[in-house]
Amino acid sequence: MKIPHAARRVVPAVTAVMLAIGGAAIAPLFAQEAAPARTLTPGKGADLTMARCALCHEITHITRARLSRGEWQDNVRNMIERGMPIAPDEIPIVVEYLATYYNRDSAAPAADPAAASAAAAQDPVQRLLGDNACLSCHGVDQKIVGPSFREVAARYAGDAGAGARIAGKIKAGGAGNWGTIPMPPHAGLSDAELAQLAAWILARK
Repeated sequence: MKIPHAARRVVPAVTAVMLAIGGAAIAPLFAQEAAPARTLTPGKGADLTMARCALCHEITHITRARLSRGEWQDNVRNMIERGMPIAPDEIPIVVEYLATYYNRDSAAPAADPAAASAAAAQDPVQRLLGDNACLSCHGVDQKIVGPSFREVAARYAGDAGAGARIAGKIKAGGAGNWGTIPMPPHAGLSDAELAQLAAWILARK
């Protein structure tokens, strides 16, 4: 069937308009796909939530999520059933924090300025230790879930490649070197951050 000459001029114009509209609709979707934050929004309960949740998985599992209050309650209950160590009085604090700052049904409040200021002033290594819940599993001098940092430094004393080896273990996670309890991977850390942590650990000797 032949398309009338006039119609032939209309089709490209309509197509162009549709593409423009489609592009306008698609652009915000791409803009929303930014990398998830690797730290929690500063606020009441953030430190406790980081300490409990980052024991088993990277905190980006939270920062990329937007759930209802009920769904966060279900998630926390599920984590407890799977072995997350948490005191009964800590549960409502964690749920309240998650439902406040990562709720799909309501906008999150602004970050607590006092907490944000304190985080910005913190020593970079201490901030990395806190942001990745390292101190929830490892004490400087005492074993908690995993070995103390002094134990790790002692094991690698005299090893010229210790920094790279420790950095690799932090990034990949795993179990077997210090027992059967696994350490979650920290694949989101940069090489520079991994090197900072490894150097700090080795200095605990």
